[in-house]
Amino acid sequence: MDNDTEIFSSINESKESGEKPPSKPVRKKKKKNKKLKKYAWLIWGISVFFLSFALTVVFSFLTEVAVKDSEAFVCVLVLFILLILNITCDVLANAIMSCSPEAYHAMASKKIKGAKRAVTFCRNASKLSSIFADVIGDICGIVSGAAGAALVVHMASAGSTGKLIASILISAVIGALTVGGKALFKHFAVTFNRQIVFGFARFTTFFIKER
Repeated sequence: MDNDTEIFSSINESKESGEKPPSKPVRKKKKKNKKLKKYAWLIWGISVFFLSFALTVVFSFLTEVAVKDSEAFVCVLVLFILLILNITCDVLANAIMSCSPEAYHAMASKKIKGAKRAVTFCRNASKLSSIFADVIGDICGIVSGAAGAALVVHMASAGSTGKLIASILISAVIGALTVGGKALFKHFAVTFNRQIVFGFARFTTFFIKER
């Protein structure tokens, strides 16, 4: 009873003084945040779907433009670029996944350029590794098939047997270089993960400034 009288008296005093009585905290934002967290997996999956679709269209278009009616060395060059991009993205994914954000806290406190971005990368390691390894890596693997098919046309001069053999050989070489390159550089990515993540973070600051 004493507590109730104190509450009512404080409300009456605030009314007399022209002040607004203490209001209850608004919980709408908390409810929205809970809903967003609950369906975060769905939002992320849809985002990856549209990102993959857009990147596949862009990569396929550029590859078709570069390879169509081109010489054999152009097809080889396109395949080489896609191979390097695929392996590089896999290295970044492994480096980010194996790196800890604590490695950059001291650098961030000293306001070293790229340190805050590196911390952000490590805190979002699962999403970034999915984008680099799964999205971009798989797209490079799919699109390289178009360049490989164009190279088959140049290599197979006559008959369906020649095209079949050339197609098998090119697919085998692309697959071996891709898988072998990822396996070769995985140890490098894990061993020098701090340097790789920091270097990439600092590189991105030239395009997007740190907050």
